[in-house]
Amino acid sequence: MHEIISNVRLEMENVLSYRARATQAQLTQVSKDIAEMLKANGAKAVGPTVTATFAMDASGAEPVMDIEILVPLDKEISVTPPYAIKPLFRLTNALRIRHKGDPALLKDTADELMEYVKANSLTPITAGYNVTVQEPAAPEDIKDLIIDIYLGVTENVL
Repeated sequence: MHEIISNVRLEMENVLSYRARATQAQLTQVSKDIAEMLKANGAKAVGPTVTATFAMDASGAEPVMDIEILVPLDKEISVTPPYAIKPLFRLTNALRIRHKGDPALLKDTADELMEYVKANSLTPITAGYNVTVQEPAAPEDIKDLIIDIYLGVTENVL
């Protein structure tokens, strides 16, 4: 069992946003494109990369995800679509659960969070936002991966 903390807040300023339907291969290229964009603009990430998957279509040969990637920056930069700048990203009244280790087991952690939501009669109002707290130094150190999952819930009881 993981500890689930309620009424937490996730807030970032000057956030580079990329939202699209993409395959894993396309997302790998987007990550490279983002790194190049930051370098070209003399900008740096000032916090962890955050991702949210809104939907998944596995009907084709390769799964396609409706995903958003958020990167808080140290300075304002100009971007063109499909990128955007969000001056402020704020998620309040959220639940947070921490996943440590193999990313293949991240779904189990997310499922545990959803069981908590159900058991406590809560209503989710956002996708889960995955915040990479710690990357492994090398592939063999996968046990060192830490990802926090934030899920916005409503205070309303309907």
